[in-house]
Amino acid sequence: MRKLVIASLVSLALVGCDSGSSESSSNSGKFNLAFSDAPVDGLKKVCVAFDKITVHHINGNESNWGTTSFAADQGSAECVPDGHAIPVDNNGNPEFMVINLMAYQGEQFLQVLSDEQMEAGQYTQMRLSVLEKGNYTDGTPYSHVVTDTNATEGIRVPSGELKLDGFDVVADATQAYTLEFDLRKSMVENANGYQLKPRGIRLVNNQDVATISGEVELGGGACGNIIDDAFVYVYSAPTGGAHGDLGSSSEPYTSAGVDLISGKFEIGYVPLGSYDIVLVCNGGEDDPEKAGDQLTIDSSFVGEVLTASGRTFKF
Repeated sequence: MRKLVIASLVSLALVGCDSGSSESSSNSGKFNLAFSDAPVDGLKKVCVAFDKITVHHINGNESNWGTTSFAADQGSAECVPDGHAIPVDNNGNPEFMVINLMAYQGEQFLQVLSDEQMEAGQYTQMRLSVLEKGNYTDGTPYSHVVTDTNATEGIRVPSGELKLDGFDVVADATQAYTLEFDLRKSMVENANGYQLKPRGIRLVNNQDVATISGEVELGGGACGNIIDDAFVYVYSAPTGGAHGDLGSSSEPYTSAGVDLISGKFEIGYVPLGSYDIVLVCNGGEDDPEKAGDQLTIDSSFVGEVLTASGRTFKF
């Protein structure tokens, strides 16, 4: 690319390390979980309400957390209608936590679980229980989107549960993970409204991720100087020159819009590795539900970046 692209190790409080806690044993470790988002066009808010997180150990054991374990007081107040509150159970605990995913983009995150003691070993699955049918008394669904025309619509989730990737817990250590919601892939609008799918939701280990950020020079010729619909697509390298659209066999690993005012972009929580960076001039026309959309790629804004700890790469 013509402008600087930086791949930097995410250095946040989330990153796992040796816990040094006397509470640890040779068969347990501590687990942290945060939520973040890669944005989607056409929406102002994506409010996801959830009441339980369940994990499945390879030995058959299951563990789960409810709202008493969540950082529920850190939820997104803008998702709750004025004059309303999240319902509580008989013990006064909130029945769910709600997060506006659009508020946590790039490197931004919201911590949901902290220092949860867990059995060490391999976990084959994580499941997130999403409330798709409950409504506040004014009719606003607990899980909902607000469009760029200020319309509010509910979110459907198949079976009311998102089944996600597995992960590992190391004994006598703290490991931190982030659920990255790539909404351009996982949030689908069709004849039945908005649907949130597991596709595009990644569970990433914070010790092994980087942030890719950069800038497209305004007036520098990119996309004929019209970047209203410009997106940066990130492909796992090597691609063999195949830069496909969303939904294709050569689709991007992730993508992000270019800011119309600054020309900047940022993509957080990218696993360490090699990637092709491509500027797509008509990214908003790319339908994640079908392959074959014709991408307009600015060939002068194609480069490669290697994400690795403590190193910066320029084009």
